[in-house]
Amino acid sequence: MSADNAQETQAAYEGGQGSTLLLLHGLGGSWHIWKPVLAALGKRHRVVALTLPGHHGGTPLPDGVEPSVQAIVDVLEQDLRARGIVRPHVCGNSLGGWISLELVRRGLVQSATALSPGGGWDRPEDFKGVLKMFRIVFAVVTVLMVISALFLRFGFVRRLLNKQAMLHGDRVPPAELKGALNAIRNTKIMPRLLANIGETGPIQPLDVGDTPVTIAWAEKDLVIPYETFGRPILARVTGARALTMPGVGHVPMYDDPEQVVDIILQTTTQAEAVTP
Repeated sequence: MSADNAQETQAAYEGGQGSTLLLLHGLGGSWHIWKPVLAALGKRHRVVALTLPGHHGGTPLPDGVEPSVQAIVDVLEQDLRARGIVRPHVCGNSLGGWISLELVRRGLVQSATALSPGGGWDRPEDFKGVLKMFRIVFAVVTVLMVISALFLRFGFVRRLLNKQAMLHGDRVPPAELKGALNAIRNTKIMPRLLANIGETGPIQPLDVGDTPVTIAWAEKDLVIPYETFGRPILARVTGARALTMPGVGHVPMYDDPEQVVDIILQTTTQAEAVTP
C-alpha cells in the first residue's frame, strides 16, 4: 500500500491539547474533510477526527447488522470506549451532525455542535429527493473518478465536482478530492443505509436538557436546505441554540474554516464555563 493510500484509509486523526473534541463527517466521507480546521481547533482542544463506522477506513459494522444511524452510533460508542474517550465535546456535519445529537441523547458528550445535521424532514417525499441524489452519486462516482483523474488539477473542475456540497470546491486540493471520491465509492453501506433511514424515518424528539447544543445551518445548503430540513429538526430538538452560517454550503469547512472554528469554540467554551 502506498503512503497516500495508507493515509487515506487511516481511521482517525488525533492532535492538539486540552479537553477532547470529537469531529464526525458526513455520509460517504472521512475524517479528512476536517483538515482546514484541525490546526486552529488543536490550539484549544485535543482533537480526534474519526472516520465513521461502516465508512472507508472506519470500523466495519458487525456481520449481520443492518446499516442504520443507531447501528453506527452503537459501534462508535464502542470505539470511543476503546480509545478511552469519555464525555468529549462533539461536532458533526450532515450525517455526523445527526450522530452527534444521538450521542447527546445517550448522555455521552459534554457539548454538541451540529452543522447542517441530517435527520430532519416532515414529508417522506422530501427525504426521497435526498435519497435519489445520493444514489445517483454512488452509482456514478467510479466513472467520475476515471473521467476527472486528469483534470483535478484545475480549480474549476474541483469546483464543479463539489458544487452541491460547497461554494468553494476549488479550495479542496486535488489529492483530497480524489480521496473523497474514493471514500464515497468504498462506503458500501450507503445504499442500504439510506433505504433503512427512509423506512425508520427522521430523528426522534430530543430534549437536550443541560447539555449545550448548537445547530448551525449553512445558508447556501443545496443538499438539505433549511426550510425543508432545518426547520423540522429544530422542531424535534428542543433546547438547542440555532444559528445560520452565512456564505457557506452544506460542507462548510473549506468555504469558511474560521467561521466553523468560531461556532465550535463558542459551544465548547459555554460547556466548560458551567462544568464544575
